Amino acid sequence: SELINDLLKNLINFNVIIVDNGNNERVLKKLSHFKNIKIISQNQNLGYGRAINFAFENIKSKYFFVLNPDLVISEKSIYDLYTLITKNPDAGIVAPITQPDEDFYGLFPEKNIKKKLGPNEIRCRNLLQNSNIDGEICVDVAKGCALLLNSEYFEKIGKFDERYFLFWEEIDLCRRFRSKKHSVIISPSSLA
Repeated sequence: SELINDLLKNLINFNVIIVDNGNNERVLKKLSHFKNIKIISQNQNLGYGRAINFAFENIKSKYFFVLNPDLVISEKSIYDLYTLITKNPDAGIVAPITQPDEDFYGLFPEKNIKKKLGPNEIRCRNLLQNSNIDGEICVDVAKGCALLLNSEYFEKIGKFDERYFLFWEEIDLCRRFRSKKHSVIISPSSLA
């Protein structure tokens, strides 16, 4: 419960929707002092994608940011992501680097069937995690724990596929964005 407080302290200048996927009254009560938060619930664990789709029903902005409650991100990183998505009108998703992180970014899983971490995947991960990179990198897949999404494009591709409950949702979402010629961009200058 303390992790979400660390996240919310950095989001006081944003409207925040929290989907209660766990019916944890103790945690929800601690959040009542945040005036920028709206808590919504269907009194059950909806799963990742379905919960985001449920929250999306309350969103009226051109872009929205999905964040897992155990992350911390600075306001500057969020504004950097926003600047990036507005400068790339074809972008469906813009995402930060998550640290510490041992997973690689960028490739659809079927491109990596034979080797768990081949030389290209290691190079891609190392490149993205090098904070000296100037500019963004287009990828196949961004991690689902922190995604800035274009609301119009999200609606047009049918939102998250609710048949997925906990794994592969972001891979499917990125694949559908890419199939409609919308880019998926990682910003190494934004960290979560």
